[in-house]
Amino acid sequence: MMIDNRILHTKNNLKLRKIGNQYMIVQVCNEQINMSDVFSMNKTAANIWERIDKGGCTFDELLEFICDTYDVLKDKASYDLKKLLEEWESYGLIY
Repeated sequence: MMIDNRILHTKNNLKLRKIGNQYMIVQVCNEQINMSDVFSMNKTAANIWERIDKGGCTFDELLEFICDTYDVLKDKASYDLKKLLEEWESYGLIY
């Protein structure tokens, strides 16, 4: 799968939840949480998820956000972000 510069969105029935120090993506159906498929992530990934979930954004917008927020080199951030987004896309978490 190739993450291009389209607007990325989170799947509608998925919600980010913080449990202790962990961040998890869970499926919500009829106000019930399905715990059979839970995806855990760190704070940085959770911040990226929240940015996408607020109405969608492009790869370039996310990259700019990461570089500004975490003071990282663009090349390193680009590689890591692409890898993360491709993983989320392969699991059907984003489209």
